[in-house]
Amino acid sequence: MTATVLRRGDDDPVRHELLLDGLRWAARGDRAAAARVLGPVMPQWPGPWADLIAAVTGLPAPPRYDDPYAHRYVTPFGVLIQRRSTELAARLAADPPPALLATPATVAGHVDPGRVLGLLQQAERDGWQPGHTDLAQALLRLPRSVDAAVHAAADRLTSPAGRRFADRLADGTEPRTWIEDVPDQPYYPGRRIAMLDPAGLPAEVADPRTAAQRVTGASHLPGLALWPMVAPSHREVTAAHIQPHLLVAYGSPGTAFLEGLAAADGPPGPAMSLILAYTLASRRQDVRLASADALVTLAARPDWDSTLVGAELGVAAGADRIVLQRTVQPLTEAFKAGARDAVGRRSRRRCRRCWPRSPGPASPTSSRSPPTPAAGGRWTCPTCGRSPPGPAAATSSSRPAASPPPRTVPDRPRRHRQGRHDRRVTGRRTHGLARSQRWPGCVGGATIWL
Repeated sequence: MTATVLRRGDDDPVRHELLLDGLRWAARGDRAAAARVLGPVMPQWPGPWADLIAAVTGLPAPPRYDDPYAHRYVTPFGVLIQRRSTELAARLAADPPPALLATPATVAGHVDPGRVLGLLQQAERDGWQPGHTDLAQALLRLPRSVDAAVHAAADRLTSPAGRRFADRLADGTEPRTWIEDVPDQPYYPGRRIAMLDPAGLPAEVADPRTAAQRVTGASHLPGLALWPMVAPSHREVTAAHIQPHLLVAYGSPGTAFLEGLAAADGPPGPAMSLILAYTLASRRQDVRLASADALVTLAARPDWDSTLVGAELGVAAGADRIVLQRTVQPLTEAFKAGARDAVGRRSRRRCRRCWPRSPGPASPTSSRSPPTPAAGGRWTCPTCGRSPPGPAAATSSSRPAASPPPRTVPDRPRRHRQGRHDRRVTGRRTHGLARSQRWPGCVGGATIWL
């Protein structure tokens, strides 16, 4: 398993946790045998896995070097994961703990509250204390509902770690998330960013930065797959941390984080809706299909609502931030997989022709109400009366949706048609020419500049 992680990358949170617990077992056993097994797979580059293997085997770790771009990768979730590895490496080299409190009991990342309670009681009896970061991670992985017997037993704990555990069980604060529009900045186009209220959140996952700072601090991070398991009971918190990093133009965010977010618990909110809207229109097909799988998983939950996703698709399409045609394939696959209601809710929010004119979602006081099904079960736009694009409209009628007439231009002099790469005959904007020099074409009585 160690060789698999080091060769393929740390992109599986379940394998990540199994490897951490396995290294703890090796440190409490025969270290010489562990050195013979782990020595050949010791990484040749510095990092957390090299430090952990060196702590277990006693072999020298690769030397570290100063990275001038390390500040770009400083994020609350990334710092928590790094601190947990550093803390565990120090404990493995000195006195390995009997167990790790944060080892999850489910593939979603939740810990067993009864197991955590038993370990804390054992620590009080035997006189040892769990690691600070290990305890913080275990508290973030507590399920949303805990048995009353665990609450009663936690109140009787007297150690500092036990009191933190009891206080966390009694805290039912639900974090607040919202969306902010960030205008254009130098080297950064305007974007919509999911924000998180740090009030009431543990310091390990709070992010006090402004929306503009989160835009400039976003970068391509290869470890996004591990983030959903940091706080599996608060999907919106994790989604708010992940969303700015999905807007980076280079690299690929992967698809594992979508599976983790879909498996997490928590009420629906704007942060997760914004992630689904952008991943459904991603330029990468694997990300689009993974987003469809996440939608199918979420649609099976009784408390999920896709209305916000449809509103975010409308806003992004109206601002020309996504290619709407890319959403057809993933929505069709989700529709075929059974997420009919989820696809219908998002596809009937706005007609494609009306999005540029009214990009925002309908407000409670607006005269435009959500569309209602017409005769034959065909959804219509409240503004223009047309059926919206997508599988919900395609399956309700055998005829294809009406398309606008082709854009035609009048005949023009030959000098405007010479050259294969002359953009003036394609209907696209011609760069490098003054407006008075561009050739006007008349379509439907309206003059357009090509």
